[in-house]
Amino acid sequence: MQMIFSEKIIYIFDNYLICNMNIVVIEDHHLLKKASADLLAEMYPEAHIESFTYPSKATAYIQNHEIHLMLVDYEYTDRKNEDIISFVAELKQKRKNIKCIAYTNYKLNVILKDLRKAKFNSYLNKDAKIKDIVSTIDAVMSQDSDSFFESPSYLEHKRKVVEENKRFYKSDKEKQKSLTKTELKVTKTTSENSSDSNEQLASKLGITLNTLKKHLSNIYRKLDIKSKDGLKHFHDRVKEN
Repeated sequence: MQMIFSEKIIYIFDNYLICNMNIVVIEDHHLLKKASADLLAEMYPEAHIESFTYPSKATAYIQNHEIHLMLVDYEYTDRKNEDIISFVAELKQKRKNIKCIAYTNYKLNVILKDLRKAKFNSYLNKDAKIKDIVSTIDAVMSQDSDSFFESPSYLEHKRKVVEENKRFYKSDKEKQKSLTKTELKVTKTTSENSSDSNEQLASKLGITLNTLKKHLSNIYRKLDIKSKDGLKHFHDRVKEN
């Protein structure tokens, strides 16, 4: 009996939240803005949904209402006075319970660091299927406001990273085999002392400066790289794998 009563209380509370839910869509493409708002209205028919073209146009409404969910277009980053990262980061500091999903054409590897910094709750690519958008929004709404949900868009990015690393691994190993023992030693020493001058590296290796330069020239050619930074990146990548 007590369990049934508790479940009823939870049901009433959940429905109260949905009825009083305020959702904001920020999207400068009118068709996408309308489509996003329509989808959210279908998911949460009792919720109040407002759509805005730019973050600055949404500010007054957000300041005067308790917002539960924001679906935000990320494309404003290059637009003057429309820094979406700062906008969301500041909002998340002031409103601890608000949940924000980035909805964008940007590839995740380009923006993930900024999304984490601003404390977005998930990421959706604009190519995402409707079912993936729905499942992501539902998951975000059921999690804490400081959690990050790994959406299908996010998982697809992770899958591509793994595949790319495997390709790099195969290619890097093949390139590494083309180096002589001396060139491998030069690669290791140069990568582990990347801030050293060529003179310092030559001294540590016990060779002349001209000999070092010749080795580096051969190494760069074989590995198809152009600098010490590229060599260090190659060395670290091979070492990790």
